[in-house]
Amino acid sequence: MSTDQQKIPTIPTEEYNLKGYTNEGYTNPIQQIMFKLERTALFVNRLDYFGNSIPIGAFCNAVAFIIFGFTRCHVFNVEESANINSTFLPGIILIFGALGQITAGFLEFMKARSYSALLYLVLGFYCFSHFFVEYSDISEYFNINKGQRDENAFFFMAWFLIMLPLVLASLKINIFFLVQTGCTTLFFLFRWIGEFSEKKGLTEYTAGIFETIAGFVSLYIFAYQLIDDEWHLQILPSITLDKANDIDYNIVHANIAQMQTPQ
Repeated sequence: MSTDQQKIPTIPTEEYNLKGYTNEGYTNPIQQIMFKLERTALFVNRLDYFGNSIPIGAFCNAVAFIIFGFTRCHVFNVEESANINSTFLPGIILIFGALGQITAGFLEFMKARSYSALLYLVLGFYCFSHFFVEYSDISEYFNINKGQRDENAFFFMAWFLIMLPLVLASLKINIFFLVQTGCTTLFFLFRWIGEFSEKKGLTEYTAGIFETIAGFVSLYIFAYQLIDDEWHLQILPSITLDKANDIDYNIVHANIAQMQTPQ
């Protein structure tokens, strides 16, 4: 039997007409193209081809959230340094918070890992939108008043609602992703409440605490994912909540063998 004949899927005869098969393979040209594309090295090994992108997203998230969390908690006094407030913070949130996490999210999407892809895309686009609203003049084109509490409240309310499904999804991953998404959601909640509270400074300080915690947890995720990826050691535990859905590089490696077509 030739190699091409071996690659023809084994389907019961009664299903041929429904599936569009013949003894020679697909009858539909589009199906023939897709059949060949799905068995190229890029598609068959796509889970392994791009490596593990979670450490990239976790590290970028940690840098952005820790620095901005310290700023909100007044560990860094940006009011005394015009250079920090005008160049350093916008650069951090744009490069690490936005571009870094969005890149990691797209790479995770290419590996068909929907949870981590959605997580870093959401966090990346939040940082991207925060950069344009807070540090650029784009708000003037949309008639957004940076000091308008109603508009700021809607901004953080929207991101709070977007994060809620990710918190629920984290219940099936591991404890650290749950803590990270939970603290990030509480950060958005307190920023939202702060726009209506008379004690805005207190609520922003509380939001900064949750943002800092989320950043340090994300730093831990970066560490254990990187160690597992590079050295294949599980020195740092992930405390899995559901082993069937745990985001672990070794599990991804194991699934590749099931996707490959025997030659």
